[in-house]
Amino acid sequence: MYPTPQQEQQMLQHCAHARYVWNLAVEQHSHWRIGRKPAPGFAEQCRQLTEARAENDWLRDGNADVQQQALQDFARAKAARFTSGFGEPTWRKKHRHEGFRVIGTDRVPEFNTDRTPMLNPKTGKQVMGRSVVVQKLNRRRAHVKVHGRGWVRFRLTRPELPAAKTFRVTFRSGQWHVAFARIPSPIGPPGTGQVIGIDRGVESPPPCRTAEG
Repeated sequence: MYPTPQQEQQMLQHCAHARYVWNLAVEQHSHWRIGRKPAPGFAEQCRQLTEARAENDWLRDGNADVQQQALQDFARAKAARFTSGFGEPTWRKKHRHEGFRVIGTDRVPEFNTDRTPMLNPKTGKQVMGRSVVVQKLNRRRAHVKVHGRGWVRFRLTRPELPAAKTFRVTFRSGQWHVAFARIPSPIGPPGTGQVIGIDRGVESPPPCRTAEG
């Protein structure tokens, strides 16, 4: 990414806010012990974040969506602690964990896997999902809209524009990077109609013999 000096300072503030909120969530869950009340979940932490933003000027100057996405990332890491291989979420440190996640601000209609409109079961209306706002500038450059920071340019690594709901911005070794979260399209079967068998290595047991009276 190629932010302006002013945008860079503002994006570093995003990193600080996201890291601060993440570490607060880690601290809350580190106090839990057997026999105590369960640690607050994502919804409760979002409510607490709203109260903290009302009392803390530094947090209030930041973007609420970026801070809530840090809580969402923590909730996902906490839920996947047994399957991800990383264990419990740990503390994030300055100059080492510089980054934040941004959710798209554009609204696009959602579709099912068979391309039929995805409907809300309560209202019957089509579901509108989030989409990242990104525009192509030329063959090698594009820019993406970051909350509260405007358009930030980046270099394209693929010919097509990324179609994603969220993206993550990280700062490593003095350089800014952006990664768009995309769900890969499912790969269908070959569809040749052939039947294959799988040898499980299980032998058929011998026929039972009945004893005659």
